[in-house]
Amino acid sequence: MRVTRRNSLVSILSIALIVVACRPPVGGSVEPSASSIAGELRPSKEISVTVHLPGAPDVLTAPLAYAAASETIAAAGITLNQVAPTAGEAPFPLVASESRLQLYIATPDAVLASATARESLVMIANLQQKTSMVLVTPASGAATAADLSGTTILVQGIVGDEIPLLALLAREGAENVTAEFPADSSIPLDLTPLFDGTYAAAFLTRYDGLARAQEFISLESGLPTGPDGINVIDLGETSGPHGLGIWMDQTALAVEDLNIAAALILIGLTDGLAFCRDQPSDCAAVFEQGGETDRFGDSLAWSVDQFNASIWPAPNGVLDVSSVAISGVTVNKTILERAIANLPTSINRIGEGWTPSGIELPLQ
Repeated sequence: MRVTRRNSLVSILSIALIVVACRPPVGGSVEPSASSIAGELRPSKEISVTVHLPGAPDVLTAPLAYAAASETIAAAGITLNQVAPTAGEAPFPLVASESRLQLYIATPDAVLASATARESLVMIANLQQKTSMVLVTPASGAATAADLSGTTILVQGIVGDEIPLLALLAREGAENVTAEFPADSSIPLDLTPLFDGTYAAAFLTRYDGLARAQEFISLESGLPTGPDGINVIDLGETSGPHGLGIWMDQTALAVEDLNIAAALILIGLTDGLAFCRDQPSDCAAVFEQGGETDRFGDSLAWSVDQFNASIWPAPNGVLDVSSVAISGVTVNKTILERAIANLPTSINRIGEGWTPSGIELPLQ
């Protein structure tokens, strides 16, 4: 099995979602977030934090945007930027600095596939307890994994995310499968190549790609494809693909100010994740307000529900890394432990009893 990339025929400007730390998370009057009174953590100088996203901005960015609105983060002199990968750029650009912290959101498979990241990055938080990836084909296409032998599959992610998929397909009897990635992962995923036959299947996130597959306007009817217009391929036991983690350059661990900044970001993110869990529609509004989305309203709120399902409930506490045991992955617990020690007790890290809000994907 091999992995290739298609070259885009059109040069497209990359999108960088810049979240200003003092911007309120939701339009109108906003009460101070719980993280605004978290502990006494404060670096000795201003710190710029850049979070490298695994793809184009989607609902994953909403809890980070909420974190950026934390008064603690702003008062501590921290600015938080979210940046999508640009075409042709290394997925894990490492920048050494004592005043700039780089954080990376990626799966362990993607980190392990990069020699640079594998040697340099440590996981400081486990964002998703389980994978949110699904394999989708058009309704008229392959119905089983074995039917995908000799085909090419589009992967919503970065290099390395295809590895567990290809292993699962091989186990199910699919041979000579090729995985490809969007030419530019910084822009919203276009699934036209799935429905025009360029690709036989697409490996998609439930919280973004699966919605786009159902919202895709049929090339024949001119109506949304809907759930009846796609097949979700059964891959059997799917414990192979891992969820997203949060990573940090291990050299930054030696810099106290960067440790403090990372802990503050995890405090704000925990608050943001709890906010998105409890108020999915308002969480969707945070992302919509940023102006970096081509999806709106209940469509985004549905996606928030799907993202929440990969996180909640969290019996050991959201972002917990104590159960992470992946060969080749280095885990550092100290940043999260520091964050938890300064986390207001009003923030519920467990989310016991969480269930989806029931918001339906609007297909009209």
